[in-house]
Amino acid sequence: MKIITDGSLGTTTAWCCDAYPGGGHGRALVSAAALDDLMGRATAAGLGLTIHAIGDRACTQVLDAYERLGRGGRMEHAQLLRDEDLGRFAALGVTASVQPEHLVDDRESMALHWPGRDRRTFPFASLHASGAHLVLGSDAPVAPLDPWRWIEAAVLRAKPGERPWVSEERLPVAVALATSMRGPLRPGVGAIADLVLLDADPLRSDPEQLAETAVAATLLGGEPTHLDPALR
Repeated sequence: MKIITDGSLGTTTAWCCDAYPGGGHGRALVSAAALDDLMGRATAAGLGLTIHAIGDRACTQVLDAYERLGRGGRMEHAQLLRDEDLGRFAALGVTASVQPEHLVDDRESMALHWPGRDRRTFPFASLHASGAHLVLGSDAPVAPLDPWRWIEAAVLRAKPGERPWVSEERLPVAVALATSMRGPLRPGVGAIADLVLLDADPLRSDPEQLAETAVAATLLGGEPTHLDPALR
């Protein structure tokens, strides 16, 4: 079950603790009581939970609800977080499902609507260091369904050639890759052969060229599902 608890940054409807420069704190779309009820009904029905929260006040509300419920799930976006909430993801078993490409797309909007909150916005490295289960994605079709673009955004926290935005929150390439995959970075004997074969080693490539990574072939359960025509 997906539940949307607040709005978005660009529309200044993400629910925040501090007021926007133009006034208002955004919008809470679900009350705490209604959120508890929905999450409880989903749990009773055996459904997984994925809950949209962008503003820091919405993120706190969702973590509080997971704590009351006593089970984990996912939080989608988690764009703006309070320092005291960083460690709660791991403690509560809540996956932080984040979209790095929004970071480079929303950079101007963040400066306009969330001034002074840079350090707490898209805190990927801090979440990873806290032990949170971090999962990178695209939010397609809002952003293109291209993992190499979001991996590059997580590593650079900027577009190629630009200065990193809050550089201490950059992810190492190996971490960005691992958090974009369901399985291990390197398969072992007996593992399911869901494989991606690349034309270059991303761990040794120029980070500013990650978005240009070419996939030579893919296999699903050992069966070829894609082959670069140049290799035929």
